[in-house]
Amino acid sequence: MSDAVGSDFIRSRLNLSANVENPSASADRPASGSVTLVGADLAVEHALGENLGLPPERLGGDRIVLADKVARQLDVTTGDAVVVSIGASRLDYIVDAVVTASTPNFILESWVIVDRQALARKLYGDADRTNALLIDAPQTSALRTELAAATSRLPCSTTIFLWSETSWSSLMLGPTIWGIVLVAASTFTFLIICIGLSSLVYSAMLARVADIAVLKTSGAPPGSLRRMYVMEVVAQYLVGYVVGAILAGALMAGVNAVGLTSTDQAFTFAVGTTTLVLAPTWWVFLGPLGIGFVVTVAVLWFPIRSLCAQPVLDLLEIR
Repeated sequence: MSDAVGSDFIRSRLNLSANVENPSASADRPASGSVTLVGADLAVEHALGENLGLPPERLGGDRIVLADKVARQLDVTTGDAVVVSIGASRLDYIVDAVVTASTPNFILESWVIVDRQALARKLYGDADRTNALLIDAPQTSALRTELAAATSRLPCSTTIFLWSETSWSSLMLGPTIWGIVLVAASTFTFLIICIGLSSLVYSAMLARVADIAVLKTSGAPPGSLRRMYVMEVVAQYLVGYVVGAILAGALMAGVNAVGLTSTDQAFTFAVGTTTLVLAPTWWVFLGPLGIGFVVTVAVLWFPIRSLCAQPVLDLLEIR
């Protein structure tokens, strides 16, 4: 696997759903709670250990680390005995530490951590058993192809996920959620700006009723005047849109050039580092174009039509 992806940092995990029981639970506390049992090797999971304040060394085979929320729920602390149930298997552990993440998130609140090799040996009689590999490498289609080729030779079914396709992307509001929020906020702001600019254009048009009167006196039909003013408004809008699109493209290019990375952030311990790359998509650019065009024309069409249909003397009175 390391040769296939060109990365020397591949971490093995054994992630299981389990129940943790407190044999000495009092009557006012729940006797057990559902948790995510994470078998990891803290000797190589440096980012995970740093985030939880744990030393970079393997846990003992009978030791378990509990998230603070799980420990408070079960009313246990360091040195207490707990029982972990995984299907029909019941494993006895001693609480090695109760931890609070320095970069908290909702996923860690249900985690309990044990040594992966010891857990695999107890459950399967095979210390090398694992069900997840975390690979630090760029997220590219070429890498995915290499991973698919490497995993196809494994004697088991496998599924490959990029970081953005896993549940880890939901940490601290993932990119998809942020994208929806930003698009919604940008669209609302854009609507307000379009309405405001349309009002300004309408006010400027009222100041030009004398021009409309002169054109009508020279024989220009109302339909020709309507088309002329609508095309003028659309041309102004398109110029503004092109300038905005160029600035947005420059901003994305600047962010990509800087190479913002997730190092030392909430999800680093789970999947390693990932570089933020902003890729333009057609609907992000065409959405505001369509919305702005419809709003601008809808707001100004009826005033333009009304003014162009007015007699010359009425136009001069409006002026």
